Amino acid sequence: MSLSLSSACADDGGHAPAASASSPEADRAAVQSELLRLSTQPTGAVLAFQFLLDCGVAALFAWQYSVTMAALWLALIAFTTAWRAFFKQVLPDPLPPARLPAELRGHALRIGVHEGAHGLAGVMLFHPTDPVAQLLLGLVMLGMTLSSVFSVSYVARTMQMGIGMLLAPIIVMGLVFGAAPMKGLCLLGAALLAMMWKLVAERSRKLEDSIGQRHNESTLRAQALAGLQAAQQAQAERLRFFSAANHDLRQPVMAIGLQAEVLRQQLVEGAGPAQLQATLAALARAQTALEGLTQQLLEIGRIEAAADSLTPAPVGLASLLAEFARPGGAGQRVLVRCPALAVGQADPVALRRMVGNLVDNALKFSPPFGGRVLLACRRRGDRWRIEVRDNGIGIAAEDQSRVFEDFQQVGNLERNLRRGHGLGLSIVRRLALRLGTQITLRSEPGHGSVFSFELPMLQADARQFAASASMPARTAAPHHAALARLRPGLSVLVVEDNTVVAEGLAALLRQWSAQPRVYASADELMRGNSTDLHGVDVALCDIRLPGTTDGVTLARQLQHWKPGLAIALVSADIDEATSALARERGWHALRKPVQPGELRAVLAAASS
Repeated sequence: MSLSLSSACADDGGHAPAASASSPEADRAAVQSELLRLSTQPTGAVLAFQFLLDCGVAALFAWQYSVTMAALWLALIAFTTAWRAFFKQVLPDPLPPARLPAELRGHALRIGVHEGAHGLAGVMLFHPTDPVAQLLLGLVMLGMTLSSVFSVSYVARTMQMGIGMLLAPIIVMGLVFGAAPMKGLCLLGAALLAMMWKLVAERSRKLEDSIGQRHNESTLRAQALAGLQAAQQAQAERLRFFSAANHDLRQPVMAIGLQAEVLRQQLVEGAGPAQLQATLAALARAQTALEGLTQQLLEIGRIEAAADSLTPAPVGLASLLAEFARPGGAGQRVLVRCPALAVGQADPVALRRMVGNLVDNALKFSPPFGGRVLLACRRRGDRWRIEVRDNGIGIAAEDQSRVFEDFQQVGNLERNLRRGHGLGLSIVRRLALRLGTQITLRSEPGHGSVFSFELPMLQADARQFAASASMPARTAAPHHAALARLRPGLSVLVVEDNTVVAEGLAALLRQWSAQPRVYASADELMRGNSTDLHGVDVALCDIRLPGTTDGVTLARQLQHWKPGLAIALVSADIDEATSALARERGWHALRKPVQPGELRAVLAAASS
């Protein structure tokens, strides 16, 4: 099957990119960048028109004052105008925030040189003895300032500097060397300069607000678009996931239906024990495959919903990894190499699940005879690196990006259910994300694979955490439990609202010579004969019961009425809290679908 829930691999974690909210500093930098970009784009037509006006001013004062000084001033203006026109300040797109201050300084230098050259007219063209020429020059400079105030730059400080360098020389010259009318005009110019500085600041603030609002609207649109695309992608991934799950769920269900029909016909035709045993074995394999897939789908759902909180704690890695060692002999072997005092920081249950899935995956694709898996823990700086190496078929480079996707298996194109369903590594990827680590993969076809991840290192005594780390998440019923002898006539109370499940339990209990007493709810049991409880040896309580009393509450009441009663909670949703409560109260906890061996072990304990 080629469908999957997510296109993400171990490197990217499967998360779609989304526009993130920018900081105030980033917003201001974006506004300043746009202001600078607008300011560094003077058109050639504007510069040419300004130069023609400058030529007129130079001609006027060449006639009124000095041809030489006017020519020098015009040459200076021509140089700065050509500099701005032919050697423009080129900004990168986009402009990195770290580069913005340097570009602002470069822009200020250009404006300062250009406007300073214009301001030198107040010195070079100033007639010291002609009051009329002085007033004329003052009026011309005031006119230049008014025409430049909204065209020099859009950056407030640069604009203020530019008009200051344009008007300050004529004000100083007029106040020092000018006649009385010129001094009055200079005072008026100083007041005009202060007013224009304030006007420039106000205008720049409004422009920044306008650009900032437009920038925020653009950011919000980008965020909305990214959110929509992420939602659409997530919806498509969910559809692919459920389509793939539906396909794989139907396969064992179909196999069960076909084998059940075969069994019916064999019974009708009087088939021999060997044929019946083969059909029953096929039914058992299909049921095991269905249970495994159901458990994995449930685990994925709980991980995605963060239903089980992860509690990072010190974990003795040597004792935890040793659980997966397998001597093997001539068959498959799992070797463990880990420093005895290695202690990592992780949730023990999630870590065990990750390592277990990686080891199972390595064994599935390693040779049945001579297959070797090395489970190693090595120090990398202040972290522990856990590696799972195998000598299996290996994974081609073009396939490594999808092995962590749902329902994906490389080297199992025939969809052999004995090699799993392609969900083990996707569970590892999800758990790694929740633990804050990352799964890496190195592999080459024909040379095996290496899966690895890292955990924070703790300086602690590993012996303090060996017991908790080595506690298995769920132990399978011993093989001999299925053969354990039960006391004939064992009375078993069954409180189960699902009729099909209740009938199956009752039939199996009768087959074992037990006496089932079946109720559909706790309320029905309490409305019946309470004396019916006196002879009960074992109580099987489904947790999710209809009515006002659930299975846990019923179990407490049964234990109160009959303290020595063996009680087992039965549910598909047994979490850590429920398991802890069961251990505390001395109950059993059976996860649906309940295996006959597990159920018989509970009954055998009550028979002893």
